[in-house]
Amino acid sequence: MLLNTGFSGPQAWLLLAITRGYVARAGIELELTPGTGAYNAAAGMVRGGFDLGYGDINALVEVAAADPATAPTGVFATFRASAACIAVPRGSAIRTPADLAGAVLIGHASDVALRTFGAFCATTGLARDSVLVEPAEGPMASLADRVLAGEAEGLFCYGSTLAAALAAQKRDSHAEFVTFRYADLVPDLYGSAVMASPRMLKEHRDPLMALLRAFQSGLVHAFVEREAAIEAVMEFAGPEAREYVERRRWYETLAVEMRDPERGYGLGWVERARFKRGIALHAQALGLPMPDPIATFTNALAPGGLPRL
Repeated sequence: MLLNTGFSGPQAWLLLAITRGYVARAGIELELTPGTGAYNAAAGMVRGGFDLGYGDINALVEVAAADPATAPTGVFATFRASAACIAVPRGSAIRTPADLAGAVLIGHASDVALRTFGAFCATTGLARDSVLVEPAEGPMASLADRVLAGEAEGLFCYGSTLAAALAAQKRDSHAEFVTFRYADLVPDLYGSAVMASPRMLKEHRDPLMALLRAFQSGLVHAFVEREAAIEAVMEFAGPEAREYVERRRWYETLAVEMRDPERGYGLGWVERARFKRGIALHAQALGLPMPDPIATFTNALAPGGLPRL
């Protein structure tokens, strides 16, 4: 399984499912490979021949447009809202999305907020060509400091990533920045999901369903036992990781990306009409053909009901 990044707070549900033995009891031996970013996971699965991946579901639009036959399919939604944000300094004259016109925004080239900025513009009415986007490299805290220094007006990021990066320096992201959250402004976009390769779906459907039940157990228990979930993260992250940083990242994720599911839909599912609108919005913004919604994400394998706590 190719992950979104290295071991960190937003994977707490998955790592708890492993440390609690839910995955092993499903008869699965799961090998985890750290990734290079949530938006890179879908393409990385194809390049690396991975059976499973965990990353941003919107990236599948690009992958499916390039070659739908090899593209993975989302099978278990974990981020029910987009994690993407545009952060501007607190006290900035930019107070609404419309105020971003004429601004310079920086961010990593593969940042989800940058990659889905077209959908943000289409939804908020901001003219895409009125904003100068400059891809930038370096640690998130360094990019944040560039914005605070006036080198740019805003920063593409995950809110949880920015919070963790500044927490590592004993700083409070909410004290220094205001964020335009895609979860609020582009509500049709989903965030990260577990994805399965075409081979996994065709040849190993039953083991995959058993694995998703184990993931659901990990997700539910991570919601309820938040500190136990952090302990699982630290077990994987190693001695160099700082617990208070990963706790901040995990709690920010719970507050935004993992908000309550849509009424009538179970954990791991997507609401079909909303999902179709979201991928159509993203595809149109990229100038790509609309992928088949069912091939992009299926609810057929996600568990029904909830495990006993």
